[in-house]
Amino acid sequence: MTWPDTVPLLLAAGVILMLPGGVVAATAGLRGLMLAAVAPVITVTIAATSAVLLPYAAIPWSPVAVLMVSILAATFIFGLRVIAQGRTVFKTFKSGWRPDRSWPWMVAAFIVGAAILVAQITIAFGTPSSISQTFDNVFHLNGVRFILDTGNASSLTMSKMASGDNPPYFYPAAWHDLASLLILVTGAPLAIAVNVLNIAVAAIVWPAGCMLLTRVFIGKQPFAVGAAAVLSALFSGFPLLLLDFGVLYPNFLAIALLPVALSSVVLLFGVARDVKVSAMIRFGLPCAVIPGLALAHPNGFMSLVALTIPVLLQRYLVFYLRQRRYRSHRREWILATTGVLVFAGVVVVLWKYIRPPEEAAFWPPIQSPIRAVYQIISTSAMDRPVAITVSILVILGILASLRRPQRAWMVGCFLVIAFLFVVVSAAPVSRLRAILTGVWYNDSYRLAALVPLVAIPFAAVGLDALWAAVRRRLAELPNGRRTRFIAVTAIGLLGIAGTAALLPPLGGAISSARHNYTEDNDSPLLSLDEHKIISKLDAVVPRDATIAVNPWTGSALAYALADRDTTAKHILTSNTRDVELLNQQLRNADHDPAVCAAARSAKVKYVLDFGSKEVHGGSHSFPGLENLQTSTSVKLVLQEGDARLYELTACGTS
Repeated sequence: MTWPDTVPLLLAAGVILMLPGGVVAATAGLRGLMLAAVAPVITVTIAATSAVLLPYAAIPWSPVAVLMVSILAATFIFGLRVIAQGRTVFKTFKSGWRPDRSWPWMVAAFIVGAAILVAQITIAFGTPSSISQTFDNVFHLNGVRFILDTGNASSLTMSKMASGDNPPYFYPAAWHDLASLLILVTGAPLAIAVNVLNIAVAAIVWPAGCMLLTRVFIGKQPFAVGAAAVLSALFSGFPLLLLDFGVLYPNFLAIALLPVALSSVVLLFGVARDVKVSAMIRFGLPCAVIPGLALAHPNGFMSLVALTIPVLLQRYLVFYLRQRRYRSHRREWILATTGVLVFAGVVVVLWKYIRPPEEAAFWPPIQSPIRAVYQIISTSAMDRPVAITVSILVILGILASLRRPQRAWMVGCFLVIAFLFVVVSAAPVSRLRAILTGVWYNDSYRLAALVPLVAIPFAAVGLDALWAAVRRRLAELPNGRRTRFIAVTAIGLLGIAGTAALLPPLGGAISSARHNYTEDNDSPLLSLDEHKIISKLDAVVPRDATIAVNPWTGSALAYALADRDTTAKHILTSNTRDVELLNQQLRNADHDPAVCAAARSAKVKYVLDFGSKEVHGGSHSFPGLENLQTSTSVKLVLQEGDARLYELTACGTS
């Protein structure tokens, strides 16, 4: 399949993202940019929460079930509006929505931003069926397959595929839910569906969210709001960084949702610029988007908690202290102060408990504090090439915003993320560092990916200020055509130069990601030969048979890519006692009856031997699955290079 062949799949992914949430958002009264930006985020909430609830009603996971939940939610919201507004709600629907003159520019800017993102990611992926050659991809692809096999997409139970004899644990499955929906709707191969979904999230959810965040930040400035969509495609820190490192698909989805989630908080606390919404939307929107954010990834939710602090402080300090309302509205001030203190307590509790285990937050600092600050200023976090053009725009935007107190909350958000990135990437390993950044696994990449979120609105402000200055200068020039032609030509050349300056950082980000999606015989997770073996399993291995694998070598991807059960579906899987015995002794099955008993219990009839090369270059011993060419317990069935499939023959056919 080529990229043009995936256009129908991309359209289907867009419908899946927009339709369920769009029905609910439109029923609530949202229109225009807010409807377009909020719809996919509400879809994530509907999909992820229904995935948790449907098993309790014994309803299997399906697109129809998700759509029915969205219709029920829309019906409930409509009922609330009728109770609150009476017959006027029907007039609201009849009156419709009339776009203003800025909409051609806004739509065009969104299309340009989306097109740039699609181009970047397709180049990075290489082919529609390429897979990320990284550690975490084994779990993510197998997680999608597990949902398809079990008809259960709950974040409470998806980990059962890797928990062995232990009970399942919570794992945020919103991204896996969306991928499974796309496969169920289109029938696309799993690897292709995953890539198409990621393109859709990057090209639809992210730029629309950045436009909305810029709108609530700067107000009615159409040029800046449209520019945010284009600028969302010009930062190397997101979305490409999390499609490269890890691979962190759930975190990628969570950050794509964050602009809308933060906008909902800004609306809630009443610090949005020139935005009027009903009380239902003001208080209901956070409730509609935050569950999806939390089920995409908890550290996405915790990022929102951190970013809420400056928003709340601006509301409190400006409204009560600057306006001295604490004198004339003492009771109201006491309640507000109590609310701030309660929020502080909630933040402390959340910060203590919503974090990964300490053994998972093992990432060390990687640079000096000065270098970390430089990377923030130059938008080159994680040693990406310096993006001169966007860096200048961000700095201009911050300087312009410092003169306007109503924009202080966004400056605070920028400082929060900058501070956390400096701590995680440059502070020495300590208890304080773990307290501050352990929420993000003490991982510099995860916090680096948050920098564009707080930088894009400032870049849009900077570009808007620059464009306003240019227009003023043009208006002051003499009316001579030659003078104006020279001026416009000079501006055009500067624009071309600025755009050209963006190519090295974007090219570096694309090249880095491309390396992790390139499949050859030196690939760290799955080589060409190994992939050829997996592609033939459907014709050789019966559906009811299980394949013994060493997940460190990539062989566990047989489950995701060939739909054949494997003894491990995650590199860090917890094995059952039967599987643990097979990992140690399978090659000796011909003279150890206990091995055959374990094989029958686990339904193991085949073994994949992908050699000793592991995804991280380590060495983990699976003696029962090694050196099988000298074992009399198995026979060779398939071979491509050093990749082999064996059949377990010592235990008979039972």
